[in-house]
Amino acid sequence: MTRQQQEADDWVGLMHGPDADTHRAAFEAWRREPGNAAAYARSAEAYAVGSSMSPARVEAMARAKNEKRVKARWGLATAAAVVLVVGGALYMQSRGDDTQLAQSPKASEEQQLADGTKVILTDGAKIETQFTTGRRVVILTSGAARFEVAHDTSRPFTVIAGRSETTALGTVFEVDLRNGPPRVRLVSGRVEVRSSGGGAALRLEAGQSAEVPAEGPKMVGMMVSPVATSLLAADNLPLGSVIESANKLNAKPVRLADPALATLPVSGRFDLADSGALARKLAAAFGLAVDDRADEIILAKK
Repeated sequence: MTRQQQEADDWVGLMHGPDADTHRAAFEAWRREPGNAAAYARSAEAYAVGSSMSPARVEAMARAKNEKRVKARWGLATAAAVVLVVGGALYMQSRGDDTQLAQSPKASEEQQLADGTKVILTDGAKIETQFTTGRRVVILTSGAARFEVAHDTSRPFTVIAGRSETTALGTVFEVDLRNGPPRVRLVSGRVEVRSSGGGAALRLEAGQSAEVPAEGPKMVGMMVSPVATSLLAADNLPLGSVIESANKLNAKPVRLADPALATLPVSGRFDLADSGALARKLAAAFGLAVDDRADEIILAKK
């Protein structure tokens, strides 16, 4: 997680807490810095964990924030403002289309498209986007990419990669062009995969993967994510699955005191790289108690 996003997490906690008015002037000054408003919006979405989160739970989460840590981060932010740069982005207009070219020179880079869709490019991935009033088309020409599609029922979202065409309205999926035929992995939601070479369309559900040779798409076994990321967009995922994914990335695991809690449905956008922050967000969302021990974090019913 970037320092800017960490600051945004802290500001969400403060601005939803009982002392929000005392911090408002400093918050507004921070939010005016380049990229901070967008970072705050992402953090607010993650903290919400779906529409079921009550104001009381948000306030409880805010009180759990370490204020000393917040002030330290704010001091760093005022000393040197963090500037969000979307590298390699070029916007142009052609025949009424909104066309964007982007390239990732790094191992992994997150970008946001004009419609709000988030894309993580990896291994030198290159994309070209062509958005009109009736459709959104992204052409992936190399590497691999993860798409967190902004919901827009009036404009289907299609990724073209080699012979493959993957269409979704609002979901999370990955496309890999690095080895052989294009491969598609669906993280959440639903997509329809086609081949320009022919064959019947194939509909995927969460957790399924497909390969797209010339003769048409076909199901394949579990596909390892081509994009190294700690970001998770959950759409009614079981709490146990979210925690299991986080524990693979952290030395300090999160445990559930009651196994029955593992079935609770979780929705929202999370960074799994910080088990402590994740545990606090989940606890606030479900009204759980957090027991942060030396070697593990326990979530339990209050």
